[in-house]
Amino acid sequence: MADAAKAAQAAKEKLARTKVYMANMFKGGVIVAVENGEQAKIAEKLGARGVEVVAPVPKAPALEVNTTVTADPAVVREVLGAVVLPVVGRIRYGHMIEAQVMKACGVNAIDEHEGTTNASDEVVPKADDTLPYFAGVADLKEALCAISAGASLIRTQFKEKEENPKVEVTVGILNKIYGEIAALKTKTEAELKAIAKDGRCGVALVEQIKRLQRLPVPLFADGGIVLPTDVAMVMDLKADGAIVSQVVFQVPDPARRVRSMVMAAAHFRNPAILLQFVEDT
Repeated sequence: MADAAKAAQAAKEKLARTKVYMANMFKGGVIVAVENGEQAKIAEKLGARGVEVVAPVPKAPALEVNTTVTADPAVVREVLGAVVLPVVGRIRYGHMIEAQVMKACGVNAIDEHEGTTNASDEVVPKADDTLPYFAGVADLKEALCAISAGASLIRTQFKEKEENPKVEVTVGILNKIYGEIAALKTKTEAELKAIAKDGRCGVALVEQIKRLQRLPVPLFADGGIVLPTDVAMVMDLKADGAIVSQVVFQVPDPARRVRSMVMAAAHFRNPAILLQFVEDT
């Protein structure tokens, strides 16, 4: 019985490592939110690490309150058929059935997205799922909870009810998370245990983050990322990548904008090169 329990635990840990490995493929670049296959093709051609299929941005104020964040499965399949790069399906927070639908569509990862139409106060069970899940957080405590629950990629929290998500909120969350991680250096063993209890995780996770001085999974910036300078700024703040809003497809030349944001992620440490792409938007 003990051997069986050890084998089951080892299999669970291997699955978690595998999903983080899959999520790591997005690191160092951008994931572009898209509404259809044509937008996905543009993102793929210009070097995005992945695309996230989302519902169209609502235009009428009356639609804002009840808008969902989950794309039509037919559109998800359209995107999957249009590109070969990883496709992320977005679901409402806590919606287990939408997660099952996204899996049936064949997506490569699932973003459990907080918003105005959350389906539950509890997250979708994901620790035993074979797909990597994204989770939005506002601080280290929430990141600990999300990772402990099985999230393989953490992103800054973005509330759909915000009419115009602001990059300053995204920057604030990144600074807060890394500030709280830096503060772990001076924490006692008892304080680390208290942080773990508050974050509903094992103390080993907190100790790992203290040692690494970063999260053990990718941390992406999400919310208000619409310019190459936005991408460069969050990368400079130690984000592992950025999720680009679908509003970039509303500018006069979407392809040029997407290209500039992809290149900004690659060259954020070189102002001279970055300037070329800022001028090109």
